[in-house]
Amino acid sequence: MAKVNIELILENLSCANCAQKIEENVSKLPFAEDVSLNFVTKKLSAKVDQKHLSTFVEAVKKIVNEIEPEVRVLVTPKEKPMINISEILVLVISFIFFGIGLFTKREHYSLIFFLFSYLLSGKNVILNFFKNLRKLQVFDENFLMTVATLTAIFLKEYPEAASVMLLYKIGQILEDVAINKSRKTIQALKHLEIEYANLKIGNSIRKVNPKDVVPGDIVVVKPGERVPVDGTVVSGKSFLDTSAITGESKLFAVQPNDKVLAGSVVVDGFLEVKAKSFFKDSAFHRIVEIVENASVNKSKTEKFITRFAKVYTPAVVITAIALAMLPPLLFAQPFSLWIYRAAIFLIISCPCSLVISVPLSYFASISRLSSKGILVKGSQFIDILASEIGSFLFDKTGTITNGTLSVEKIVPVGISQQEFLKILISLESLSNHPIAKSILNQVEEKNISLHSVQEVKEHPGRGIEGIVEGKKVLIGTKEFLQENGVKIGYSFEISPEFSYIYVSCEGKFCGYVALKDSLKDDVKKVFTHLKSFGSKIYILTGDKKEAAEKIAKDLPIDGIYSNLLPEEKVKVAEKIKLENKERKYIVYVGDGINDSPVLSVCDVGISFAKNGSYLATLAADIVLLDEKLYKIVNLVKDSRFTRKIVIQNISLSLGIKFTVMFLGVLGIANLWEAVAADTGAMLLAVLNSLRVLKR
Repeated sequence: MAKVNIELILENLSCANCAQKIEENVSKLPFAEDVSLNFVTKKLSAKVDQKHLSTFVEAVKKIVNEIEPEVRVLVTPKEKPMINISEILVLVISFIFFGIGLFTKREHYSLIFFLFSYLLSGKNVILNFFKNLRKLQVFDENFLMTVATLTAIFLKEYPEAASVMLLYKIGQILEDVAINKSRKTIQALKHLEIEYANLKIGNSIRKVNPKDVVPGDIVVVKPGERVPVDGTVVSGKSFLDTSAITGESKLFAVQPNDKVLAGSVVVDGFLEVKAKSFFKDSAFHRIVEIVENASVNKSKTEKFITRFAKVYTPAVVITAIALAMLPPLLFAQPFSLWIYRAAIFLIISCPCSLVISVPLSYFASISRLSSKGILVKGSQFIDILASEIGSFLFDKTGTITNGTLSVEKIVPVGISQQEFLKILISLESLSNHPIAKSILNQVEEKNISLHSVQEVKEHPGRGIEGIVEGKKVLIGTKEFLQENGVKIGYSFEISPEFSYIYVSCEGKFCGYVALKDSLKDDVKKVFTHLKSFGSKIYILTGDKKEAAEKIAKDLPIDGIYSNLLPEEKVKVAEKIKLENKERKYIVYVGDGINDSPVLSVCDVGISFAKNGSYLATLAADIVLLDEKLYKIVNLVKDSRFTRKIVIQNISLSLGIKFTVMFLGVLGIANLWEAVAADTGAMLLAVLNSLRVLKR
């Protein structure tokens, strides 16, 4: 039975360590695959057999209840308020009891008020500690806080025990506010969902779910509404706000026959749009899907932090036990002194600031880039782009050039121009290659009727063949025709600045088309920026050497590889990889079907959603929603900024913790300062992560 994707929301999940345990346990379920728990969005996703869906949900609920009983498993997400009023009320009452305890002169009465304050503020922590202890699950923040505060009570430090729980409760509330704020900010950056589509049926309009719109349907889009699916305008004129898709704030005017993308906002006027694809295949839906699922592909830093937390917490617990026992036993020190210092050591050791802030930084970066029209399919690609890039490899046609070739000459040989154009357009109309599109755009106004075509077959990098009106037609490179036994006896002057497409019918050469391409405006500037990063730049193309060298003669590049078939591009990429003396990464940028293999082979593959082929966008690790190359420079800069934030968070968290640990051992820091430092480190790291969104 085919597996289906299922997503659950874990409401009230605020413990990063618990999230890790939940993910690990759910991954062990025999009927679940590709399990991933995104702590930032609280979303648990997996692939499950259709017949096991209800069993999976029940199993997840059982696992969650055992690890974190306060968390609710929801199939449909519910919005959690920024601040929990009941939690604030408990905190206020607890604080009142603590204050009364401080000003009560009789010791027994003050003890009662301190214990009430302690139990109210620490109720959830203490209950979770005993539940986990019963299941032999320790080494989390509940364990650390409970053991440390019970130790303080044992030492008759009642005000400190109560104040530590109070401070910890305040810290938890502040952490929840900070994390909820970051979640809301990130959700906002993923753009507004399209709730409905105005489907035109005859002369009436019916509101339907965008998922119910099929290719060929006509939808009406009113001012202020979003276009529900990718399509073509059939009537109406308007300005479109495409900032949610491409990141560009400029308004674009559209009229009949113009293409529009789902998610674009109609500013004025009414549009009737003919759907060309399903909603799930639209660029808009891919943005949301990629951003939400990007955390499945975790960076090396995230994986390291997860492994580090597993080892780190047990290690500090063992160290705390040794700290409490060894000085009294070896040096005749008082037990009470060193038990107190061990309690400080336990409180400050919680790794939450690391476990939360590092993935939050990457997720914020992915969301921020999506708002600029750059879709990153996993945080490991941000890590790679922040590292040293040895070489950038660029495809030529449609990548560094505009890809919209202008037809300079159409020369039929042995047949009429009308018949030549019929053969040419009939077959090329079934191709998605940039050259085919250019030819069609050039001759679409000639009102030429098309022949019937059968048995169409594309040969990436070489050409296309098919049966046109019962005759075998080949269109492609000179070599492609010659390989198929076609002799080109017609002689003419070849210019390196032109691309030539040769046509044969029934094994006989019947003409050619000469086309010319031009560089994108920002290519030279982009290459100069990339060179400043210390990277080499190569152009890989299936075009002839003379044509490639002619168009790239003024560009700051390190080499051109021409006459390449798809498999040869892969070999060139692997060769360039081996030439790097040190471990440096290779990035490939391309948008054609023939670029799919090399996009998959390189460390990072970048493609374009607007003009790129579907296969290329599937194979790519990063997708640009328009053809502007300068976004690659922005991508590298943003990735380096994100890495900088991550390093700052790691240094900040560990620096604060180790400092307070050391001060606690020396007897300089107390329990109050330890919990304040732990919460402070967490808040600072989360707030620092949010700088990625504001950059």
